[in-house]
Amino acid sequence: MRKWAAILILSALPLQVPAQNPAACSEAQFCPLDPPEPVFGSSTILAGCWTSRELQGSAADKKIRRTAVNTKPPSRQMPKNFLPPLSPELQNSIRQVHPASGKKVAALTFDLCERANEITGYDYRVVNYLRQNKIKATFFASGKWMRDHPEQTMQLMADPLFELGNHAWTHDDLRIDQGIKMEDQILWTQAQYELLREQLQARPCVAKAGESELAKIPKLPLVFRFPYGVCSPEALAYLAQIGLPAIQWNIVTADPAQNRTAAAIAREVLKKISPGSIIIAHANGLGHGTSQSLPLFIPSLKKMGYEFVTVSELLTSGPALAAKDCYELKPGDNHGYDKIYGKQPK
Repeated sequence: MRKWAAILILSALPLQVPAQNPAACSEAQFCPLDPPEPVFGSSTILAGCWTSRELQGSAADKKIRRTAVNTKPPSRQMPKNFLPPLSPELQNSIRQVHPASGKKVAALTFDLCERANEITGYDYRVVNYLRQNKIKATFFASGKWMRDHPEQTMQLMADPLFELGNHAWTHDDLRIDQGIKMEDQILWTQAQYELLREQLQARPCVAKAGESELAKIPKLPLVFRFPYGVCSPEALAYLAQIGLPAIQWNIVTADPAQNRTAAAIAREVLKKISPGSIIIAHANGLGHGTSQSLPLFIPSLKKMGYEFVTVSELLTSGPALAAKDCYELKPGDNHGYDKIYGKQPK
């Protein structure tokens, strides 16, 4: 682990007491954050910074481009802000939550993956359906995806329906990547989010909205998802130290499969749903049947009494069901990814 990272972890310990003077914090290289509340985005900023047509998106947004390998880091490689270490109950791979009194809450999650040799897309149809129907969701974005899609990233972070999580810089296999390489995949993404939030903050529309509205947008991603759903004990321990819960899932839509249909996705969700479920899908143009499946299962779940919440909100609803390893549906079922993607272009 980096020497500075160890310093950060130690520096986070005083967060158990009242926050330090904001003026003094602004002069520090690293600024510890108070334990965050699960509140996301500002409808005032969203409406003030983009027209409805700009938010609507277009078919071109879904385009996938294969490119030369891009290993360039973000313009700032270490985040200025950091989170307090995780409490013990959140330190493993979180698959589901047991809501208090069996409350019917569930988390829809959509990955925005992007590797070093591609520029993936943005499935505007998924986002439009969620907005039109006021459905909360969490998007796990690769840091490189954020850099290649700055407007969509800022729109997602500004939307009060959505939470934006960390999905590693170039979607590396973090069971293969170790040490500094593993840390960079996580920290560069935290830093890229900060850079785009600062870019949004500099716009006149945000100044017009005021500091109280900007404060509703988290300063950092508050949750993390491992690429390919694979992890190592080292990576889990590192996330715990820097305050990022590792979010897995208990319902797999399997939407990357090219023959996947909307009806099959809906059947799988309706069959497997239970209070505290975490559903994984994709919104980077590589999901098949994804947007078409939403109207097939979301209204049905709402009729069953389910409410959709962000992942961070779900974590406050009850104890997490966590495993010491990361897997898709049963231990060991994703080890094949190491052979396929362990030597991906870096």
